[in-house]
Amino acid sequence: MRTLVVGLGLVALVAGYGTPAAAQWMATDARRIGMGGLALGRTASVVRFNPAYRAVPPSADRRGQPKFTIPIPLGLIQFFHDHPLSHISDDPMFNPDSAGFNPVVAINTVLHPPLFLQLKEPPTPTNDWIFTVGRDQLVVDLGKAQQLIPEDQFGLGGSARPIDPGLAIKGVRVSLMTWFHGEAGFQLGDTLLGFLRNAQPAQHNTPYTASADGLVESGFAPTIGYAGRIAGDTATGFYVGGALHYYVGVGYWRTEVDSAGFQTGSIIFAGPNPVTPVDHAVSHYSKPGNTLGHAIGGDVGLAFVSGPIELGVGVNDIGATITWPNTRTDTLLYDQVGDTVYSTPGPNHVTTKTELPVSYIANVAYTVGKTTLGADVLNSGRGTIVHVGGEQQVGVFVVRGGVARDQRKRIQFGWGGGLRFGSFGLDAGFWTYSSSLSNERGISLATSVSVY
Repeated sequence: MRTLVVGLGLVALVAGYGTPAAAQWMATDARRIGMGGLALGRTASVVRFNPAYRAVPPSADRRGQPKFTIPIPLGLIQFFHDHPLSHISDDPMFNPDSAGFNPVVAINTVLHPPLFLQLKEPPTPTNDWIFTVGRDQLVVDLGKAQQLIPEDQFGLGGSARPIDPGLAIKGVRVSLMTWFHGEAGFQLGDTLLGFLRNAQPAQHNTPYTASADGLVESGFAPTIGYAGRIAGDTATGFYVGGALHYYVGVGYWRTEVDSAGFQTGSIIFAGPNPVTPVDHAVSHYSKPGNTLGHAIGGDVGLAFVSGPIELGVGVNDIGATITWPNTRTDTLLYDQVGDTVYSTPGPNHVTTKTELPVSYIANVAYTVGKTTLGADVLNSGRGTIVHVGGEQQVGVFVVRGGVARDQRKRIQFGWGGGLRFGSFGLDAGFWTYSSSLSNERGISLATSVSVY
């Protein structure tokens, strides 16, 4: 019975974990957060998606952008005050055997890392799960946690370039970037959905399963690129950029779960065939150390800067289909007779292919005097994000505001301000978020010091 309870809990939690995080592409500096997540000019986020910005002179697109920012992680101070490292083994948040352990709190912490000070946390469903068990009866009532069970198919994924060091000479840049790509999808079957979300009693001889798929791959890419101004001058210029990557895949893992869950027997919890686990999955993988994967792809970008106006468009990972020449296939099954899960080796040393998602960004900004307004649209494989925001400086004071649409297609708000003293600034930014297992928004506060 304990195994079944744990399994049901994991199904519920994995389902909730699949909710896309709303904080993707969010910065840690309070200025940007105060503008609703808007990125301007040659920030690292914009350059990552638009290589043309490498050629735009900093003086032409500064738009109030500091040279660098130092975040003040008040949220971490708060978190470690509430969860001291000296008592980490006894902390209910990290100890599943504790009576106070709440898996929803633990997952919310992963989905929304405590970098910022939490002013309003979304309500957390309590552990008021009720299991009704009898010789021929099984009902699971998850209470308020039922709202966390997704009714439709969902997925999340995207690509990243954690490190991209390089050397540039007269617009030509040679670099060695690292890349990472991850995808996940999940869908509950109709019977399991009713069982978990609506507390429907388990029926005889009925499968309660879910399907899923996942992909993780990473590697590095020697890169050669160019960015330069093809028309105009520093006041009004048209810039282009591009990069050609030779993707080298170090390792990857992909799985397709046809069905995972359990099936009831003719009499629940009794008789020769009680509740039986169901598991069937096929995995393809190439471990690090095997033959490397390979592909060729590229990035392109355009940028236009003219006085107060700035426009940009960038597209990444065009044609990046990774060929893996040394892939192994395994099939995972449940052996009802032996009551164990086993793996059956499949074809080995076969060739498979994966694709990096094409990412794109479009941005616009307008600056007059000490007023800056802007907007951007970004898709990095996790769904489209939209930011609109601006700032106004009045003397030593700066006022900011913005609005965004996150991956869950929910509207979020940002606002804040700061003090500017010569080359230094102290900023505070407020941000609403839905990156938790609750349908209600939370509010966080970010603070940072900027050097101009």
